[in-house]
Amino acid sequence: MLAQQLGQWFKSGSRPQDVTVGSVFRNIRKGNIVEIAKVLDVVPDSMGVPHVHYSVSIQSSHRKCFEEQRTLGLDSFAERFGKAQTA
Repeated sequence: MLAQQLGQWFKSGSRPQDVTVGSVFRNIRKGNIVEIAKVLDVVPDSMGVPHVHYSVSIQSSHRKCFEEQRTLGLDSFAERFGKAQTA
């Protein structure tokens, strides 16, 4: 339990409280594929678990591949995406 808590404190990337409407995050994946996510909404589901609704564009090199809307649980979103980008 202590090890899990320490892992949460020292994990790099965003924290759930950093995820707010309008924030922009990015995730660089293998092969220089970049996901850029803009938070559209953060709302709880019927069980009270917060979920992030976001628009994501997937880019490879200098070309935009596609854009779509997705939803992830708040904790999963915070793990997947790094710190928010500044404008």
